[in-house]
Amino acid sequence: MIYNIVHSILRESGNINSYGLFSFILFFGFFIGVLVWAFALKKNHLNHMSELPLDGSEKNSTNKIKSEKL
Repeated sequence: MIYNIVHSILRESGNINSYGLFSFILFFGFFIGVLVWAFALKKNHLNHMSELPLDGSEKNSTNKIKSEKL
């Protein structure tokens, strides 16, 4: 399916130069790489990162630093 889409885009583009082809391949390579990276993340890591903004320990540590400076 994806091969047909890419093939039709390249066929209909006519005189596509090497820079256009390189940027096309680079874009899809980067896009696929980000998808692979996103699906490879561990669920425990994602849960930990999602709870960080709600964790109060970081706020308390910054308050201690501010009070020590005064």
